[in-house]
Amino acid sequence: MNRYVHRSSDARRVSTVTVGECWLRCIEYVLENGVPEQDEDVGMLEVLGLTVHVSRPEVPDPIIEALGDLDVISRTLAKFSKGVSMPDRPFTYGERIYSLSGVDQFEWMVDRLRSKRETKSATISLLIPGSRDRNQPCLTTVDAKIRDERLELQFFFRSQNILGRQYANLLALAQMQADLAERCSVAVGALQGYVASAHVYLFDVPAAKALLAGVGERVSDDYYRCGPGSIRSG
Repeated sequence: MNRYVHRSSDARRVSTVTVGECWLRCIEYVLENGVPEQDEDVGMLEVLGLTVHVSRPEVPDPIIEALGDLDVISRTLAKFSKGVSMPDRPFTYGERIYSLSGVDQFEWMVDRLRSKRETKSATISLLIPGSRDRNQPCLTTVDAKIRDERLELQFFFRSQNILGRQYANLLALAQMQADLAERCSVAVGALQGYVASAHVYLFDVPAAKALLAGVGERVSDDYYRCGPGSIRSG
């Protein structure tokens, strides 16, 4: 079989109720359907084009609180926050959301949603056109829509480390969604999006299998220690 052909029954979609359930199902999905690929000198299992849907995202999430790396959770929530800079990182998502080229994109979305509640264009990009920096944001697009008095949030990730980082990113997006919903005086709707490269690194596979089997402890973030050579050396 051609290695790029997935199973005929594979819809490349994970649909759950909570963020934590989504994370566990995505791990399972990539382990079962992922194709062996390389990220520089490190192997991984990759699914191209994974759609995820969380019907009732809530913060905090009990599964993530019990199984996630607490440092990763804390750091990621800070990375998405307004006014937080991290000297060891080239940028934060918060800088791209709240101060991209001098524009507070969060407030821009709020204004757009308030002025026209049915708008289809409360959409922001976190990319800087033409940037040649080695580090580019994995999260590139966020879209908000009010439907049936609920704030629906959608996203696009060009890449997502499913075991080590997805749970924290989804939690941060759920928090952003809740903040937008509050500002627009509506309820929280579904959180859904598309991951262009959903992957589990081979060094994370044993921990991923143990987690799914219910015999693993909290996950630990080994990306900077075991990840691609440019990351380890950087």
